[in-house]
Parts: sequence; structure tokens; C-alpha cells
Amino acid sequence: MTNVPTNTDTVIPQVAQGGVQQKFFTLTQVTRAVRKYLEPAIRKPPFWLRAEISSGREKGGTFYCDLVETDDDGHQVAVMRATIWRTELSAMRQKFRHAGLDLQLENGTAVGILCSLQFHARYGLSLKVIDADPAFALGELELRRREILLRLETEDLFEPNKQLAVPLLPQRIGVVTSHGSAAFNDFVRTLEESEFGFTIFAADAAVQGRQAEADVIRAMDVLVRLRVDVIVIIRGGGSRTDLASLDNEAIARRIADCELPVWTGIGHEIDESVLDFVANRRFKTPTAVSDEIVDRFSNMANHITVSAKRLRSVWQLRAATAGQYLERSSLGLRQGSRKHLDVARSSLDLNKASLHHRVDIWLSQARVLLETAKGQLVAAPKVMFRDCLRYLDDAKRRCLRDSQRNVEGKQQIVSGLRTRFRMERFLARLSRENTDLASKQRLLRSADPKNSLKRGFSLSYDEHGNLIKSVEQLETGSKMKVLVHDGSITSTVDELKRH
Repeated sequence: MTNVPTNTDTVIPQVAQGGVQQKFFTLTQVTRAVRKYLEPAIRKPPFWLRAEISSGREKGGTFYCDLVETDDDGHQVAVMRATIWRTELSAMRQKFRHAGLDLQLENGTAVGILCSLQFHARYGLSLKVIDADPAFALGELELRRREILLRLETEDLFEPNKQLAVPLLPQRIGVVTSHGSAAFNDFVRTLEESEFGFTIFAADAAVQGRQAEADVIRAMDVLVRLRVDVIVIIRGGGSRTDLASLDNEAIARRIADCELPVWTGIGHEIDESVLDFVANRRFKTPTAVSDEIVDRFSNMANHITVSAKRLRSVWQLRAATAGQYLERSSLGLRQGSRKHLDVARSSLDLNKASLHHRVDIWLSQARVLLETAKGQLVAAPKVMFRDCLRYLDDAKRRCLRDSQRNVEGKQQIVSGLRTRFRMERFLARLSRENTDLASKQRLLRSADPKNSLKRGFSLSYDEHGNLIKSVEQLETGSKMKVLVHDGSITSTVDELKRH
């Protein structure tokens, strides 16, 4: 380094150390020499650079950051400081707004920027950012969007929510948007101006920026627990970068897994957002969503009105026809009744004469039968009486014979029992039974669980009071009760080991 500074640089006095002459330079001299060597590179035209923002911060209108390059494993392979001065930063933001974008300078954002090298004695070598390419930012957004759509399509997540049935007249409507935003007010105003009643559950959520993902998923979870008829995710128009906050894979997966139908009304003028692909239905604007809901009720009201008119016309026609039929029937009934009465009288007269004739015949036959029965009734008791006497004599003899046999059999049984139940035999049998009973009592006492508990054993029960015989009855975190001889212990299962 002794030859780095120029001849015009000031030299610090030489110092003798160990007999060796040493020459010292100031830091300013060194930085001037470095600047001199870097001057050709610094004077070169600006160049376009692709990198990621890191450690970004804005101060006094100037943006300071590190530009990093990472490999496929996410490791940083190159880092360089960069500065965007206030004038260039303002011009870049204006340029992005004309392109329908917001300039995103958040950590991790990939940017395509026009840079030049700069060297400062205090801050060293760095990059000066002159311009940024909106097309590059737009391409990064579109590339990320297409990658998300490809993953969702590969996993067949476009259709699950579309297959959910939407109530014909949804009245409980869950709205996910920023509360008080223009999109929310337009949506609610359309519903309020209709002649129908709705219950709106507003779940406040950021619909742009980093917080959008967590807020939207949390809002959907709340609305699912409230069991609304349909969940509506809306936001108004904005720049492509604002709307890109909802090109979110996590939100799209939550919609695909949602058990309720989800409608989207996101202000994309040309392209569909990622959420539109997985939603049950998608609409261009929040007002279009509310118009669809109101149209359903309007169409149903019109259908009911037309049906009521049609029903009234049909019933009026049927009533007129029925009235004419009743009038004709009334006239026919009066005339027919008189004819029927005349026919009935003639029929009754014929039946009366026929009945008299048949009654006379029946009475004659009954007199003959009565005379015959009278003769039989006089002779029958005598025959019956003789038969009864013979039956009684036979029954008397059978009864005496059976009684004697029964008495003799009972006497034999009593004699046998008297021999069998001698006192000595009974006492011996009683002694054997007592001995056997005492042995069984000792066996039962030895098998008593209380005695086992006193010997150090324990009994375990689950939280339902069932005796635990296997680890299959338990799960990690479940409650169990252990019974010992002097009390019980309640514990929680932390680990299960199966043999």
C-alpha cells in the first residue's frame, strides 16, 4: 500500500520502529485512491438489475435497503446496499401509478431496477437506483398468480366449493371486507334499498397488504361458526398490486375447504383473481353480488305474484263452473227426488204384500216344528235321567277304587320319607354344608379387591368409571382415576406405551 496515495497527498511523518522506516496514510487518502480506481466503473452507463429487497426503510423521502440474490436453497449469495433518492423515488411511484400498479418496496419483493455504481468515503460502494420497470413487477405478480393456479388445479381445488348448494333465497349473508369501505357501503346500500329483509354479518378484514391473508381466513372461520347462508368476499377496485393481495394461495385453499358456499366480488376489471377460480360464484364488483341476491328475491316475488294471479284466475273459472254444475244438480235433485219417491212407494207396496205372504208361510212351518219339538221334549228327560243314574253309579265305583289306590301310595311315600329323613343323617349333612360354606367364605375374602389394595395393588378407572384393562381404552390427554387402599388419585395420561 505504500504506493497507493498520489504525490499530492499529505504524508504523516515517518516513525522509526525497530530500525524500520514505516510510512502511514490517512483513511481519506485510501478512500480517494479507491475512488480513483473505481472511477471507470462508476462512469459506465446505468444497467438493469434483478434482485430482492431486504432491510428496506424510508427516511426523509429517501429509501435505503440491501439488494440480495439467493440461490435455490434460499441462501444469500450476494448482498449490496442501494439507495433510491427522493426525486427518483417520487418519479418511480408516479410511473407505477400510470401503469395501474403501486410500487412495492417490501422485504422479499423482487424488483427490476435501473442502477449505477456510487462510492462514498463514509458509506463505501453501493448502488444508486435510478428507475424501476413496472412490466417486471407486473410479470412477477402474474408469474406468482399462475404458479398458485397451477397448484390449485393440480390438486382439484377449483370445484369443491362450486358443488355446494346455495339457498334459493339467502337471508343470512356473511360479508368479508374492510368495514366502512366503499365496497362494503355499496354492498349494504343495495340490500337496504331493496324491499326485502336481510341479516348481514360483517366480518372486518384487511383486503390488501400483508395482513389480508390472516384477516380473511379468520373472518371466514367466524362466519362458518355463525352458520350463514353464503359468505361474500368483496373489495373495490384498485391497482394491480393492491388486488394481488387476494391472489393468495392460503385464502384459496380455505375457500376450497369451506363447508359454506363462497361468492367473490373483487374489483378486477380484466383478469380473474385466484379466489374467483375456487369460489362458488364470482362477480365483477361488490354491487354485482348484492344485485344477484336482490334479483333472486325479486324474481321469486314476481314468480309468486304471477302464480297468485294465475291461481286466482283458475279458481275463479273453477268456481264459476262449479256454480253452474251446482245449479243444474240442484234442479235435477229436486225433480229426481219426486220421481224417486214415487218409485219407492210402489216398491214398498210390493214388498209389503210379499212380506205378508212370507210371514204366513213361516208361521205355518213354525207351528209344525213346535208340535214336533213338544213331543220330543216330553220323552227326552226320561231317557236323560236313566243315563245320568248309570253314569253316577259308574263314577261312584271309580272314585272309591281311585281313592283307595291313592291312600295306599301316599302311605308308601310317607314311610320312605320317614326312613330318609332320620335325625342323624340330617345333622351329618348340615355339618358338611357348614364346612363347605366356611371354605368358600375364606376363598371369597382372599379374592376381595380391598385385600389386594392393602397388599400394594391398585385399580384404574377411566373418566366414565370403566375399569381399565388395556392401554387401548385410553388416549393421550384423557383423565383416569387410580384407587388405592386408603383413597383415590386422579391423573392425566401424558404418554402411552404398548407392548
